[in-house]
Amino acid sequence: MKFAFDATRFGSGLDGAVDLAAAGGFSAVEFSFAPFVPAKKSQDAKEKKYFESVYDLALKKNVEFACLNLDFTLDCADKKSLKQFLPMITKLSAVARTIGCGKVSFFLKAGSDDDWMQTFAGEYPALSEQLMANDVRPLVRLATPTDCCGVSLKKWRAMEPQEWRDLITACPGLSFVYSPADLIWLGIDYLLNLPAMVSAIEHVVAHDIEINRSILTDSGLYGPLWWRYRLAGKGQVDWRQFIEALKLYDYQGTFSLQLEDEFLGDDPHALNDALAEGKKYFAPLLRG
Repeated sequence: MKFAFDATRFGSGLDGAVDLAAAGGFSAVEFSFAPFVPAKKSQDAKEKKYFESVYDLALKKNVEFACLNLDFTLDCADKKSLKQFLPMITKLSAVARTIGCGKVSFFLKAGSDDDWMQTFAGEYPALSEQLMANDVRPLVRLATPTDCCGVSLKKWRAMEPQEWRDLITACPGLSFVYSPADLIWLGIDYLLNLPAMVSAIEHVVAHDIEINRSILTDSGLYGPLWWRYRLAGKGQVDWRQFIEALKLYDYQGTFSLQLEDEFLGDDPHALNDALAEGKKYFAPLLRG
């Protein structure tokens, strides 16, 4: 499996992400984009030149882009959301093609009934065709959507494993970004869940989870937020067992270190230290 990290928090752009990966001894990197309004032109000359230079730099430094992420939650029940989403993901797939990245990811909102999945399945062929034209595959992120972090479950819900399976059946070629940390707070055993899902997983995000049992037992599932992301190794995921399971099932995708932790600020030195510590923690586990 490829060892990567999410370079978004460093704020150094795509070219800076390549430099960071090369300096840190990573062979792959991922990067996230906030929602945006695409320009009417697919790529102007200046933009195209920049992305081509990023691709050349990545080749020179032997670093690949594992995934480009769109921090947008597609709500299939909302026509406005669909209208916003399709141009963004199409644009991002064109960027991915130019820099040699074969995957783009996004969040998908689970509705209160089955209509949301049927709507997405109806839109999926057109989406898949657009992405395939750029040699890019779509991935649904099973981690907590960016706009839901810190939000009580009174306001949203995560997809269930049966819904994951239904999506795979309804949408050929669709894959997932898998988060063992999020399975923990959902009450799902990630080691038992993995064998049935591993064939649909293209990307694993390595952030950890800490559950505040005092808040949970006092206020319940729908009370104040009772869990938070931590740096890998500082929470409840048994990474040694999980990585051994990935090896056992011959997982060939990307394993990506995430720097999501409310105790980690945006100071560049702190981020660099966290990245180095994460690499030191995982490198022996991933070896072989």
